[in-house]
Amino acid sequence: MLNFPVPYPDELLYSTVARAGVRFGITSPKQLLDEIFGNRKVIATVDLPSHLETVAGHYPITLGLTAEALAYRHTLLPLYAPFVPETRRRQILKQMATHSKGAIHVALGVAASRIKQNRFLKVCPACLKQQRQKHGECYWKRQWQAAGCNFCPEHGPLVETQHRFRNYHRHAFIALNPDTPLLPYQNTPPPPDKRIERRVLELLTLLPFRSPKLEQWGLFYKKLSHDNGITRGNKVNHDQLRQKVISAWTSGSLSQLGIVINNSQSNWLRMIVRKHRKAFSYLEHIIVLEALLGSSWEFTDILNRVKKQVRPKQVQKKGSNKVIDLDELNKKRAAWLETLKKMGTRAGRLAGKDYLYTWLYRNDRSWLMQNNKRYRKTTRSENKRIDWQARDLEILEKLKGIRAVVEKKPNSPRRTKNWYCAQTGCTLYAKKFHKLPLSAAFLDRIHESVADYQIRRIRLTLQKRDSTQGTMTFYKLLRLSGLNEDRLKPKTREFIRHTLEMP
Repeated sequence: MLNFPVPYPDELLYSTVARAGVRFGITSPKQLLDEIFGNRKVIATVDLPSHLETVAGHYPITLGLTAEALAYRHTLLPLYAPFVPETRRRQILKQMATHSKGAIHVALGVAASRIKQNRFLKVCPACLKQQRQKHGECYWKRQWQAAGCNFCPEHGPLVETQHRFRNYHRHAFIALNPDTPLLPYQNTPPPPDKRIERRVLELLTLLPFRSPKLEQWGLFYKKLSHDNGITRGNKVNHDQLRQKVISAWTSGSLSQLGIVINNSQSNWLRMIVRKHRKAFSYLEHIIVLEALLGSSWEFTDILNRVKKQVRPKQVQKKGSNKVIDLDELNKKRAAWLETLKKMGTRAGRLAGKDYLYTWLYRNDRSWLMQNNKRYRKTTRSENKRIDWQARDLEILEKLKGIRAVVEKKPNSPRRTKNWYCAQTGCTLYAKKFHKLPLSAAFLDRIHESVADYQIRRIRLTLQKRDSTQGTMTFYKLLRLSGLNEDRLKPKTREFIRHTLEMP
């Protein structure tokens, strides 16, 4: 695409697309999606957008603006990428390059995060003046929209605009201009060090690299706790760790971020120094690192140290060679086999045969596992509380009644299977139609396809037509029927051709 704007340093890709709409004079959000993405269903995502390959295709190769470069330079991906496993990082990059259907925010933990996310897009008024003087236009910067950042690193506090972070109009890219309305804010003095803002800028400037494993993060924090003298034997002293964090950060600042420290066993501060089974937010990492290392650290060095972590090899003590009586072994095997055939593994252990399982696990584990798998019994039971045959007949009668009513209402919405289910109050059974054969067959016969719905609307228009209105043309018929030529089905076109006797 000619004249597609090149993103400014630290500009969100969302902002670049919005500026393209202004530059091309496109006011329709759908038309802008058609021009840039060739897809009218693209969602205008501020932080972690997708379809980056399509955007990268508008730039010459010499600029080096590949999908990966756009993701790391003009989205908020660098805030999350270092803290997720490498396989997930690659998967997210692939989804951002093509399409994700909302999976990116789920995979990175943003959707279920305890961190308070921004409700409105933020700006720095002083930066806006500089942008206008230097570039002649304004744009949304990445650092402004990062969760936890309330101040500009160079100026004062960030101010919320009236544009929501998750816009009601999901397909609209909102451009930033000097007249963008701002919400009132409290003129609070910025913190002297702006620790979070500085660390967020560090993360945003990171280059693409291989992410450490979750296990390596756990080992790193365990070693870091040991170096700070807050361990008791081989375990972290959580009381001392909590005191260090509270002394480095005020409780008010933590609660403002949505990060609460308490005595719960599942509290994030306890979990972050244990074996990592999930990724933690960049804000949680910053809080712990600042508390344990002070201000003399950088994310580049931390990540290099984390990637060098290796779990120490555990030396197993060799026990004495125990001689097992063959007769006893055969008796134990026979008794456990009888239990397996009758009850299965779980039920057998609960029925008092757990001692057999334990003995065989210690002395004949391979045989035990092989036979447990062989005689595995499912614990699922069939739900027999519902008489599906009677329910099928009941729903069928409701469907017939609904059909008789809607046949007299030609102006009703499209009569899909879901529509019929909603009318009869049977939406809960939409996934149970394999147990309702009569109702399913009736729905297959009466439901309305897109072409059938279009033809019904055309027939309704022709019925309402006044003979004094003159000749009905193709485009006039479509306009009165509320149809779009691009979305007409072949069956509908054939019907119109025969109706209007077109060549």
